Amino acid sequence: MRIKIIHILFILSTVLIHSQTHRYIYELNYKPDASENNYKKQFMVLDINPDQVKYYDYKFLEKDSLNQVYRSQDRTWTTQIPVTRKKNSEKNINYILVGDDIYSYTTNDHVEWNLEKEIKQENGLNLQKATTHYGGREWVAWFTKDIPFNQGPYKFQGLPGLIVEIKDTKDNFKFKLVKNINLKSTYDTSNVLEVRYGDKPIPTDEKTVIKKAMEYFNNPLNDIKQEFSNNKISSFEYNGVKYKPEELAKLVKEEQEYILQYYNPIELDKSFPYNK
Repeated sequence: MRIKIIHILFILSTVLIHSQTHRYIYELNYKPDASENNYKKQFMVLDINPDQVKYYDYKFLEKDSLNQVYRSQDRTWTTQIPVTRKKNSEKNINYILVGDDIYSYTTNDHVEWNLEKEIKQENGLNLQKATTHYGGREWVAWFTKDIPFNQGPYKFQGLPGLIVEIKDTKDNFKFKLVKNINLKSTYDTSNVLEVRYGDKPIPTDEKTVIKKAMEYFNNPLNDIKQEFSNNKISSFEYNGVKYKPEELAKLVKEEQEYILQYYNPIELDKSFPYNK
């Protein structure tokens, strides 16, 4: 997937035209493993609709287009947690994949900002610095009053203008606005977010999600285990490779080690209590 990164020259009149979805695309560079200095890059979408705000992976748009063309049902998910919220609300609906199931749950997420005096100009925009402590991390943001939306990527909102850049002080997550699109009608995400190609996320609460995540971590590949215990299979395929029953314990250990190594949540204070 490629998005051409362009110099953004926003004109206020383009922001205020009668479009139904103001789409802002952010480049996200993040560390899957906090102990290493290796980054992965994803593009994330912020859709500002008349009554709702949605934040999700750009891959959802790509897969939706391909599925419509080929009438397929690709269920590709994302390493980043998508969120939706009503405009001017601090209540976010989170969508998360645990094992093979997608859950949705609501959180109250207040972000307390400190406005700084430091300003700069970038790509024709007047930016002002702001800082906050959120999710167990310290964040530095640059926002612009030139774009009159008090929104930003993920759950960051509440500043007197759109967030153009934001990163945590340890450089685990770095967001940068790279493109904007104004759509004449509200973009329908019902088949890529609120419903994943016929499978509606299971509504629950944050406590249950933590419980489900710990159950999966402590007992990954449980479905395969059950099939073995019931003598239904003599071998199994995992990630395109065939295995025998005696190899299952090794795969379980590898899955747990993988989860531990690449678990670097954006909100540290809500991280799952995995036993290292």
